[in-house]
Order: sequence, then C-alpha cells, then structure tokens
Amino acid sequence: MNRIVPALGLAALVVLSGCVTATVDSTVAADGTVSEYDLTLEMSPSVYDGLQSQAQQEGYDSVEGYLLADVNTSRMANHTYEQELEGENVTLSMTFTDWNPGPESDVSVNASGGNVTYEDRTFVTANEDTDVAFGDGVAVEYQLTMPADVSSSNADIVQNETAVWEYEADEPVDEPIRATSPAPSSAFGPGMGIPVAVVALLGAALLANRD
Repeated sequence: MNRIVPALGLAALVVLSGCVTATVDSTVAADGTVSEYDLTLEMSPSVYDGLQSQAQQEGYDSVEGYLLADVNTSRMANHTYEQELEGENVTLSMTFTDWNPGPESDVSVNASGGNVTYEDRTFVTANEDTDVAFGDGVAVEYQLTMPADVSSSNADIVQNETAVWEYEADEPVDEPIRATSPAPSSAFGPGMGIPVAVVALLGAALLANRD
C-alpha cells in the first residue's frame, strides 16, 4: 500500500500490508476553529509493526513522535495521543481541541459571508487519470458536526448539522471532505466575532446617550 499524507499536518502514515480503518469525528465552531478533531486508526498488530519499523527508519523514537512530527501544537489548546492493543487490533487515537488550522494544514475552515465552510483534504487519494485509489487498504469513516444545519456538502448522509462520509478500503477518494452551513444568527454568537460585537456595543451606547 502506498503512502497516505494526512493533510491535517500529521507525518505520513505508511502501512506496509493489511487494512486500516480511519475514523474521524470533527466538530466545527462558528468562529472558524475546530473545537474538537478526533482521529482513530485501527489496524492489525502486523500493520502496526510495519508502522513502528518505518518510524524507526526515519529516526523517531516512537510511533507517536512519527505521526505527530508535523503537527503545529501551538495552533491548538490541547492535544492527546493514545494507543492500545484490544483484541486482535491496535488502536491509535489522536485528539486536537480548540484547533485553528494553519495554511500548512489541509484542514481548513472559512467563516465569511454569513456561512461557515469546512474542508478536509486528508484522505484524497484518487488518481484523476486512472480513478485508482493510492490508499488501497484504508477505509474511512468520517463524521462532521457543523455549527448549524448543513446547507451544502458532498457527504453521503446529511442530518441537520451532521454530515457523514464512508469510503471502503478499495474506494478512490477523489475530492475533499466538504460542507457548508450558515453561521449562527445570534448577535453575540460565536460567529459574530469580536470586532462586530464591539461595534454593536458602541452603537447601543450612542443610542442610550441620545435618549
């Protein structure tokens, strides 16, 4: 299986054989931040051993250090990493909270024009010419929660503010995860922003003085 380059800034994940299930649960705030991004990679012990060998070959002391090598933790409030052997599988879990993805990340959130648009290019693996997945062996289960009901997306399932994508292990992923929702309409909601709130307060003070 070929390389997958997680666009959220994780180092390249190399799986030498077998199947991996990548599960993402992402929640977007109206102010353009990702309040929580959970990524879980489930694989067989043999696949994990291959990943561990790859990490060592590239000079890392641990799989954690390898996977998080390119993560800009200064752009998030907190991050955690856990790994455990459960049954016949190894599970690696990473969580980023209050994350403001930077330009180097393939996760992006744009809050403008009264809308919030989220995009994640992490799992785009299809070759446009041959329609063959570069990431054969990786299944993706992706759930996204937007700050309001989803108005447009390329998701498989949409229910209110939640969108869901599912890709089989041998299925090409030919476009980014993408969804748009309105920003909350509350005058002092998260989507309003500090500058607008300040202007509103000044306006209210001027009106009060006139009275």
